[in-house]
Amino acid sequence: MITSKDNASYKRVRTAMREHRDEIVIEGPKAVADAIAAGWKPIPLPAFSPTLLKSITDTKTSQGVIGLFQRPRWKAEQIFSRADALVVALDGVQDPGNVGTIVRLAAAFDTAGIVLLPGCADPFGPKAIRASAGAILNVPIVSMAADELLATKKSIFVADADGSTNDLPAGILVLGSEGQGVSPALRGRAKAVAIETSGRVESLNVAAAAAIFLWRSFRRRTGA
Repeated sequence: MITSKDNASYKRVRTAMREHRDEIVIEGPKAVADAIAAGWKPIPLPAFSPTLLKSITDTKTSQGVIGLFQRPRWKAEQIFSRADALVVALDGVQDPGNVGTIVRLAAAFDTAGIVLLPGCADPFGPKAIRASAGAILNVPIVSMAADELLATKKSIFVADADGSTNDLPAGILVLGSEGQGVSPALRGRAKAVAIETSGRVESLNVAAAAAIFLWRSFRRRTGA
């Protein structure tokens, strides 16, 4: 049993939690079991002492169970191959809780996947993983630059208060940060879509807006 913070395995897990580049950490017995059931291969680790494990875990609900996994890698063609699907592109969405929630919504409303444009929080960080409530296990996610996204030749829609309130067809829905919005390079090539509201608030949280847009698209694509 590992008891020292100088141990290489302890440092490996801490690095994965902090950087989540090639390896990621999932906390909690159900989350770890779900990851394995989804086909993720855990990286073997020695047992940690309770004190050491407590110093690693990011939440109070891990129940003393963590799993170390290789970070999944997807290819853009795996997302854009579905002609009748909606893809969500996040442009500078920096809050990991919002990113994780949108991953969950992407699974709930059967989007083809998520594209991360520059400036986004990492969906494989601990807070985003928790916010996804397990959806991170089966939603394809890729990183792209704006010009790469435009090169897909897909219809692009961007949230804008002055846009159309018609239902969304298939294509790419770009959601920007609440502070900066969608970058001009994408906004200039996109069709604006809006959510009709009472006008009593200036804007919606990006995850709340995503829920409405994705439900609208799902309803149109499925005839529900």
